[in-house]
This record gives sequence, C-alpha cells and structure tokens, in this order.
Amino acid sequence: MSSDPPHEESTESERTGLSRRQYLATQSLLAAGAVAGAGSGVASADDADSRTPVRNTVSVDTDERSEETVPDTLFGRLNEHYGDATIYPGVYSLHAMNPTFWRVPDYWFGDGIDTFYDVDRDDVLPYPWERVAGDGVDVAHRTDGEHVAGGETPHGAVGYPRITLDDASGGLKQRIVLPDQRTLGYDLGVSVRGSVDAVTVAIETLDGDVLAAERLGVEAEWTRHEPTLELDERSGDQYVGGAVANVQTPYGQYAVTFTAEGTGHFDVDFVELAADDAVNGKFNPYTVELLAEQNGTWLKWPGGNVTSQYNWRDGVGPLAERTPRFNHAWQGMQPNFFGTAEYLELCEVADLTPEITVGWWDNPPEWAAERQILPEDAADWVAYVNADADTEMGSLRADHGHPEPWGVEHWGVGNEVWGDWQWGHTSDAGEYATGSEERIGFDAYSEAMRDVDDSITVIASGWDPAEAAHADNPWNETLLEELDPDLLDGLNIHRYQWGLDDADAVESWKAEHDADDWDYNEVMVMAATQLGDQLAGLGDLADEKGYDDFYLNLSELGIFPTVASGAPYPGPETMPGASYVAGALNAAIRQPDTVEWVSQTWVPTKSWVPVKTTDYPPDPNPLRPDGSVTGLYSAVFEEDTEWNSVGVATTGASRDLPDTGPRIEPMSDVPYVDAAAMQARRGRELAVFLTNRNLRTDSEVSVELGERYADCAVELVQLAPSASERPLPHALPTSWDEPTNYTVEHVVREVGSDGTFALSLEPASVARLYVDGDRGRADVIGDNGVWPGLDGVEDVPIENERKPGRRKGQDDSPPGKSERGGRGKGQK
Repeated sequence: MSSDPPHEESTESERTGLSRRQYLATQSLLAAGAVAGAGSGVASADDADSRTPVRNTVSVDTDERSEETVPDTLFGRLNEHYGDATIYPGVYSLHAMNPTFWRVPDYWFGDGIDTFYDVDRDDVLPYPWERVAGDGVDVAHRTDGEHVAGGETPHGAVGYPRITLDDASGGLKQRIVLPDQRTLGYDLGVSVRGSVDAVTVAIETLDGDVLAAERLGVEAEWTRHEPTLELDERSGDQYVGGAVANVQTPYGQYAVTFTAEGTGHFDVDFVELAADDAVNGKFNPYTVELLAEQNGTWLKWPGGNVTSQYNWRDGVGPLAERTPRFNHAWQGMQPNFFGTAEYLELCEVADLTPEITVGWWDNPPEWAAERQILPEDAADWVAYVNADADTEMGSLRADHGHPEPWGVEHWGVGNEVWGDWQWGHTSDAGEYATGSEERIGFDAYSEAMRDVDDSITVIASGWDPAEAAHADNPWNETLLEELDPDLLDGLNIHRYQWGLDDADAVESWKAEHDADDWDYNEVMVMAATQLGDQLAGLGDLADEKGYDDFYLNLSELGIFPTVASGAPYPGPETMPGASYVAGALNAAIRQPDTVEWVSQTWVPTKSWVPVKTTDYPPDPNPLRPDGSVTGLYSAVFEEDTEWNSVGVATTGASRDLPDTGPRIEPMSDVPYVDAAAMQARRGRELAVFLTNRNLRTDSEVSVELGERYADCAVELVQLAPSASERPLPHALPTSWDEPTNYTVEHVVREVGSDGTFALSLEPASVARLYVDGDRGRADVIGDNGVWPGLDGVEDVPIENERKPGRRKGQDDSPPGKSERGGRGKGQK
C-alpha cells in the first residue's frame, strides 16, 4: 500500500502555480460576464459604415486535387472524465454519485467536489450523501465489515453506511437530477442487509413529496434488489446550471432516499440508478442520438488530462469489484463503472472507431504508486483488448464476459506531456522520446505494445507547433529525429485558442494596435487560417525524416480565449467560436495528406448535466453552434462518398493579424472569408465550405466554380447568427429545446451560366454548398447536419429557388428523396 501525499503536495496546482483547471476557470468566468459593448477603435474596418458589406471571391480549381481522399475521421469526439457528471450521467446512465460509498480523503477534497447541488460535507457519510435523521437515529460509515462494492483503495475508505434506529425513522438520501422530460421510469439496483423489516427506497421532490417508492425486504445477509421506480409525475422543478449562462436543462430535480422505521439497523451499498430507456441499459440516449445526428466517426478516451492518471485495471471486470479513484485532473470521484468494455460497447452502439490513449506516468511519487503506467501495463492493456482468449490477458477479458477480441487498431501514448499541469510531464522531448536515467521513453511503450499486436498504430504526444515555437522548444522536431519510424505512426496535436494571458494584456494589445474587442475576437477566429500550413510543415518534416504513412491527429480542438472585462466572448457556445471551428476543419480538408484525424473538444458528449459550479465547466448545451458546424461538415460523408480536396484561393476584403499570444503569428492580408472544397472521386459532385470571420458586417461572396458547373443545382445550408445587432454581440445559447443564437437556412439554387455562385455571408456564419454536376437537379444530402434540439423541427421542406428553363435538367419540383438515398431535411 502506498502512503498518502502530504497535504502541501496534494494538488498539481499547488506545485506548479496556475493549473490548467484554474486557467480554464478564468476563461469561463470572463465569459460569464461577456456582453456586447462599444469598442475603442475599428482598426480593420474597410468602410466607415460597418453595415456596408465587404466583398470576397473564392476560386475553386478542380484540376488541383489531393492524392489522398479527405478522411471522415475529421469528425471525432473527445470523451473525458471531467469531474463527476460528464460520464455519469452524461454518457453512462448512472444518476447517483459515489455509488460505492467511498469517503474521499480530506487533503484531496479541497473546497468541495463539483456536484449538482451545494452539499455540506457530512462528518460521517461519504460525499455527496446526506442524512435523513432525527432523534433516535445514528449514522455510521463502516469500513471494517463486508462491503459489497468498491475495490480497495489506498486513499480514503470504501465501505457502506449503517443506519441504526431506536424507535425512530431515518436513513440517507442524495439529491440527483433525472431526465424526466424523456422518461419517468428508473431502474434501481441496491444491496441491503440489516435487522429492520424493510427499507423504503423512494424518489421524491426536493420538498419531500414522494413520486415513486418501493418497499424492500431486509435479510441478515446482503441481498440485491433491482426494482423499477415509475414516477407518478415530473417534479415540475427543472435543473438550471452552468457557468457561462444559466440554462434550463431537460433534467428535473429530485432526491433518492433510503429509509426505515422502528428499532434495528440497516446497511446500504452498491447503488445503481439508470433511466429505463438507457441504450443497452447503460448509455444516455441524448448522447447516443447526438453522436448519430452529427455523424461522429471516432471517439478518443480516456482523455485528455485524465489519461496520465488512468490505470486501465481499475475499470475492468464486475462493477462491484472496480476501484473508485479521485480525479486529480478535474476533481470528482470516479467509480470506474465506465471502463474499457463500456467504452468499446459505446463505440459499437454509436458506430465509432475507438482510439485509446495510454498515460505516460512511469515515475509517480509513492502516494500515487497505484497510478503508475509502465510499458508492460500498456502492453497488457493492448493484450486485454486485442489478444485471443487463450492468452493471459485475453483469458482475463473472457472471464469478464468478452471472449472475442475487440481489435482496436489506434493507440496513443501520453497526453500533453510537455505541459506542467500534466502528471508525469517533462519539458525534454528527448526524454519523452527515448527515455533518460529517470524516465522510460515512448519508444519502450510503443515497442512493448507492438510486440503484443503488430497491426496497431501508435502515436506520440506532439505539441502545437505555434506554441512550441513560441516556447523555443523543438519538441516535434526532436520526436521525429530521435524516434524510429517503425515505432511512430503519427503525432497527437492539440490546438486551443487561448488568446492573451489575461484581461490586462488584452487591454494593452488593443491600445497598441488601435483596436477594439471585435478586432481582438476577429484575430482569434481568423488564426485558424495558419493552422493548416503549420501542420503541413510537420508532415513535410516527417517525410524528410523517412516516415511513411505518417499522419497528424488534431485530437483536441477548441477556442476559449481570455477577453477584456465585459467584452464579447468568442467561445464554442457562440457563432464566432463556430466560425473558428469551421476554419480549422477547412484547414484539415486542405491538408488531407497529413491531417487525417480531428476531434473537437466536448462534442457531443458535452450533453452532460451541468454541475453546480461557478467556474468550470461551462454550459453543456448540445445546441452549441460549434457542434452544429461539425454536423454540417460531417453530413457530406453520410453516404460514404469518397472526396478529394481541390484547390481554393480567396481574395478580397482582409485584415492583418498582429502578434497575439503564443499561437498567433503576425500575418498580413488574411481574407475574411475562409474556404475549402472537395470533389467526389467520380468527379461530379462538389462540396464547398465557407465562413465569414468578419464580426461587423456581411461578406458578399462570389464563388468561382468553373464552366463545368455552370447552371448546375446547388444545395445551400447556412448557419447564421440570430442576433441582428452589429457588431455581433456573440450571443450564448439559452435552450436545449431549439437553437436560440443561430438560424439555419436550407435552400436549393443554381450556379450562374458563367460558372459563379453568389451568396451573402453574415458575420461569423458558416455555409455548405453541395453542387450536383450531372443530374440536372439538386442532389440533396440526406441531412443538413444540424441537430434541431429536443423540440426542434425536422424534415422541413427545403425552399427551392431554382428558375425554370435551365440548360441542365428539367426537374423544377422541390427536392425530396435524392437518388443518393438521402432525405431533404431542413429546419426553421
């Protein structure tokens, strides 16, 4: 058993200064106060009247085609255990926290763990369980008896509560949230023993009104009960939470209680509470639905920052035997009910390709010895997942109910290991690559993993090339120089747009550049233009170093910039944030030979319930515009069409990007409109993606498609901000029911006889053109890609603006089911 860490060394932030969690919290707090305000200058305005549209021309050259097809793996998702509510119940339908009654050590508890409610820590009961007690009721947390669930942990105490009654009534409860908008039925699992006649389990309103109850008989030995509790009605009290904006969620507020009366005692352990409509009895249907709606193609797990502290053995085997762990990266108590098998089952349910990331923490201190991850641990994980049942690890997997290997191909080692917020970090790329006297290098991990299964790919933790250059650290170059190409298939790159360090730095930047808040926001959003060239440079370097089939995985993508006090915030909850994501996806489409995988942070598994927190995470609204942009792009791949990137050049209205923090290099004359284009392999259909990064006014765009596409039908889907104010106020979403800060336009038009297509792009809007080159009518994609919300309108007829008498084709009827099998689908 390892010793506990001393109090003064209990958190990463206390050793390294500002932690990533604190940094993220700062951004969200700034965002919470973000409102539209008058800027101090308009350094980029091309016209004194900010309402006057700018003009841009986008030229598409189909003769310039990429050798590689554009992969559908540009639409991945990150699935990480942020706090408690992200996985439970955001992904895995578990509506009771701390189900195995683990009392977290005081030195890890800090100021409290994020939960749905403000809960005072009981001096006996494990958090966030509360007493239902009065005179004659005694509550104890027993750790010296035979508990039912919760593997032994060297920290804190796993046990079970004992309620002793002396002619009294009492027990315990937990305040919870339930998806009562979706279902009133909840499947309970609980183990009970004692000397009282019965224990009543109930789901109540927060005021104590009983909406469902079941009387459970009590025996002297542990007995498992699995009733279904059907609510008489909804509580009528919807849950509101989040840090960026208070949003009413589709979850109601409740409490689950376990009580008895009379004289005697009862023990409770191993609580499971799942919605009766959970997919496979495990998964949140909201999340599964959204994964399908946005055509997600792969899922990264277990993180993120959690990777460095995740021991895969904690999350395999029977749930009752799994060990709870404290989440040092994001706080929270992980019961590990969602482990390897559950993750891979979710991938099967949602038709996603898995990618597993192994942590790199071979040198933990004594108090964290159980978190150590060695090459043999990584190899055992590969074997558990991929080896035949007649091997040691394959046999263990079979004993756990999974005789057939899963055959996971894609693996990584390490997450942001260059960052001082990461457990086991190093600033020495050579040490990470090939080891040192103190550390074991990536090469040893990759070799051990490949010895188990030589068909897998293994990628290393790269560094955003712009940030690495700013830090004067040749991290990626060192990895490519020191590692054997036989051991390295690619690099994991994360691109977060944080902007400047603090609000004072933003104010200084504005003064230096005679700029205002919208200038600063435009620079943040337009910096995505630089990403493609930076990543392409890494690809070229890999070619020089002899790497074949080398690829980059942009496995975390997000924008969370610091803004000035009271300034508009261009985060992922806003249309400017969505425009940034569109620019990054455009960059990836333009570089299909190098950038093969992309994962946008928190989409769509950020459909979890927001915990009661004033700092982090921000609102988990699945109607965030950045998610809709992802769906807009990924829908084009729904029919398994193969696409090649084609040449695109943009001219016209532009602005300069000054030096703005570690991820934005000075750049002159960057066009406001960014674009990417793809042509179907058969050379007929054409898809063009556009976004206007000007936050003050529309851009009148002329898209030059060429004579080949003259008079052809065009399906146009455009996401535009719902706010009419200019400059754009960066509104946040306020509902789960339907989009509130953006609108969706879905029309059919035609290319002009000169091969050009004209459209107007509002500030921060994103558009998709789908051009049919041979059928003479709109070849409508089956999905506009935009999730309509819980009460949003689907299958709205698409407006047809085509004129009769065209040279190509005779069909002027509104589009319905296309020859490709899709349905016309729009949204008001």
